[in-house]
Amino acid sequence: MNDAKNKKDARTAADVKRTRITILVAAIVVVAVGLIAGIAIYQNRVRPFNAVIVAVDDSEVDMRYFLKRLAMSGEQSFSMLSTLSEELLLRKVAPQPPYNIEVTEDDIDQLAMDVAKGDAEDISEPEFREWYRQQINETRFSEEEFRTLLKTTLLAQRMTEYLSDRVPETAEQVFLHMIQVKDVPAGREVKERYDAGEDFAALAEEYSVDQQLAESGGEFGWFPKAALSDALSYAAFDLEVGECSDPFFIGDLDNETAVVIMVSEKDPNRILDERSLEAVKAAALEDWFLEEFDNHSVEFYGLDRTTGYDSGTDAWVNWQLMRMKRNEEDQQAEQAG
Repeated sequence: MNDAKNKKDARTAADVKRTRITILVAAIVVVAVGLIAGIAIYQNRVRPFNAVIVAVDDSEVDMRYFLKRLAMSGEQSFSMLSTLSEELLLRKVAPQPPYNIEVTEDDIDQLAMDVAKGDAEDISEPEFREWYRQQINETRFSEEEFRTLLKTTLLAQRMTEYLSDRVPETAEQVFLHMIQVKDVPAGREVKERYDAGEDFAALAEEYSVDQQLAESGGEFGWFPKAALSDALSYAAFDLEVGECSDPFFIGDLDNETAVVIMVSEKDPNRILDERSLEAVKAAALEDWFLEEFDNHSVEFYGLDRTTGYDSGTDAWVNWQLMRMKRNEEDQQAEQAG
């Protein structure tokens, strides 16, 4: 009797032990599945937004902020990458010697107030607070991100003032002649006839579709590099005196203009006229960026940190922007309904 009872108790204990083991194994499996699922969710939904997209030395911008800036500005991806790299560089270098440019919290508050006020003479505190709230809400920025953007704006303004005050009043310049032609074949005719010995002014009167250039015989005037578009600058300063260019395009893709140019004089150190001086001052900050970037490590990354900003990353970015826009439209529809 006791033996039977003991055997029964032993079987019961074994069954309980097996049940506990089964439950433990099931729990481990559940945890493991959950962990795998969590890792997958992180890899697919969280990690890309935390990925570094731009780095200047040890300063970085992540994908989440990159998307916010793109959504706010409507800029193309590569243009925004360039903008963000300039902002990182500016925040890093501007406070250092010889610039020593500082922006205080009071400065940021004042800029925010000025922007909120617009053309009005004044703005009440409640109105300003509401404007501030709307900016944070509409841009999706955190308050820190919003204030950092305002700070960067002030740094750019003050760096521009610093550089403009130190712009030299002389620069290398060329005396430029230009004919705006109707198309490239017409431009080739101009060059062929000029190279054969015909007068550029006479050709300008005959071929120029710009009336002012036709009347001036193609004379465009003295210009430094900074006062010309990139296309004109590269072509003009590459020509020898008296040499006529092949036809090329200036302007943007929506408004391309075919031109032929000739340089009649060059001066390595000519005094800038008022128009050219203002153009040089306006270009001072961009020129500073180009020079300063050579002193720093600047990297653009894709979702995979081992590659640059590639087509796959750009496709993912555009998809996220579409989702953000659709969510915003849905929210607006709900509010309107």
